[in-house]
Amino acid sequence: MNRSLQIRAGLTAVILLFSLYGLLPTFKALSISSADREAARDNPERLAEIADIDAAAIKRGLDLKGGMYLVLEVDQEGMNTSEAEDALLRVKEILYNRVDKFGVSEPEITTFGSSRIVVKLPGLQDPERAKALLGKTARLEFRMVRPDTEIQTVLEKLDRLFLGDVNLEQDASITEEAAPASIDDVEVAAAEGDSAAAASDTAANPFGELDDIMGSDESLAGADEAYLKDHPFSGLLIVQPGALGSTPLFVEERNVARVQALLDDPRTAKKMRNVEFQLEMEPMDFGQGQMLRPLYLIDVKPILTGDQLTDALSSANNERPGLWQVNFSLNNRGARTFAKVTGENVGRFLAISLDGRISSAPVIQGKIPSGSGSISGNFTNAEASDLALLLRAGALPTDVYIAEERTVGPSLGSDSIRMGINAAMYGSLFVVLFILAYYRMSGLVIVAALLSNIIILMAVLAQFDLVLTLPGIAGIILTVGMAVDANVLINERIREELRKDKTIRASVQSGYANATRTIIDANVTTLIAGGILLWFGTGPIKGFAVTLSIGILTSMFTALVMTRVIMEFITRKQGRQKMSI
Repeated sequence: MNRSLQIRAGLTAVILLFSLYGLLPTFKALSISSADREAARDNPERLAEIADIDAAAIKRGLDLKGGMYLVLEVDQEGMNTSEAEDALLRVKEILYNRVDKFGVSEPEITTFGSSRIVVKLPGLQDPERAKALLGKTARLEFRMVRPDTEIQTVLEKLDRLFLGDVNLEQDASITEEAAPASIDDVEVAAAEGDSAAAASDTAANPFGELDDIMGSDESLAGADEAYLKDHPFSGLLIVQPGALGSTPLFVEERNVARVQALLDDPRTAKKMRNVEFQLEMEPMDFGQGQMLRPLYLIDVKPILTGDQLTDALSSANNERPGLWQVNFSLNNRGARTFAKVTGENVGRFLAISLDGRISSAPVIQGKIPSGSGSISGNFTNAEASDLALLLRAGALPTDVYIAEERTVGPSLGSDSIRMGINAAMYGSLFVVLFILAYYRMSGLVIVAALLSNIIILMAVLAQFDLVLTLPGIAGIILTVGMAVDANVLINERIREELRKDKTIRASVQSGYANATRTIIDANVTTLIAGGILLWFGTGPIKGFAVTLSIGILTSMFTALVMTRVIMEFITRKQGRQKMSI
């Protein structure tokens, strides 16, 4: 056996063994039944094991595995053409980052028209979680909580506003001109016409009449109707001084939507230019079925935003067993700002706002120079992980709405796989029978090459995390046909040489030598066409082009290298006179 044959034989064996090894996770994944997967939900270790197996197996597209199809509408109101295009591209990039970190394999995210983005998520197991991740803005802000002494004045202004008794142009509300440069100097001016005595009373008791009517254990149902009629905003609130520390105001859960609607009123923002109210994300249980949501008066201008975050990771909250938190770290600029603000505001409350809702409002115990901290709340493990993911991926530059949603069930994917496999099996069986009948023993070499071709192709899909789609299965079937064509060409060349009364070894060598150039020319032209489809195509066309392009390369290897090694092994004896071909 010459050195060249040994090298080629060794290379062929290594590639086949590596391909079979690469397909082991796929075989394991196929052997896991639906019942086993369902039972693994209660076993974290088994669930993690199955997830690792699926991650290494061949990825299937939306048409085979099922999943979610979403069309997202990007809010471009008030933007010019250039800004709208930039917003669309930025949203697309951020969605890519979020989906990638979410763990969906081979998502497809494309723009559609001037304001829509199409998202395809194959194999998605939790559609509701995905919708929350894709549609959430994740705007993180750190804001100072205003002192309790300012609350009463703001409530009075909002009550007058919604009574319709206030002229917005003439009212002496909080104006931008009066806004101080420092967050420590924010003062809510008393209404024009208020006496010095009234201001003094308010400072002594910042809740005044409100505290008398809305006691700490009194709900809206027991409130004085006349008071609610004359106080359309503050009448919806419950005052419980000292109940939370960071805020004395609470809203019954059933009144949250009504309070939020008043806060979202455009006139409210004009009335409160330097401060604003924000509700907490989750309600608090005060016992006896009373669910109250804290309401905070905070600065409009944030001291820090999520743009200055460098990392965010979820971890267990040691101070609140059973709950989770998000640990974050800031860049150098953010760390300097954070250290300055915390050092100058010891004893005050710092609100952490997420998408317009307060996550937590801890008291500043001292200067924090490290540039790191944590966001706590009633987070579960999944919620904390999702929040950390959103913060790492970045906030969307504008609001995004789900315009269309479709879910492809796994049963449809199973039917598609079954029909595709059946088509491939029946077609391959017909080809194999024809080859064996026509080329006899030499046909076995061709069959071995075809089987090896499919094994190597599938292993490439698995190892490079490429996606197998229904059009991709069509590409595999076409690849089998092209591989047969190459082997037919080689065998016919060998037959021609045998008719010239050449020896078997000489006929085999001449047959491969004469057929190689033709096979390469034919396959390279097809490969160029496949590359063009892969470059410019999308969706099904791209899935077809992937398997076709890979199949062309693997079929050339099996036809020109593998079969030649086998044929040379068979005909290596000089005295061999007959060949079944």
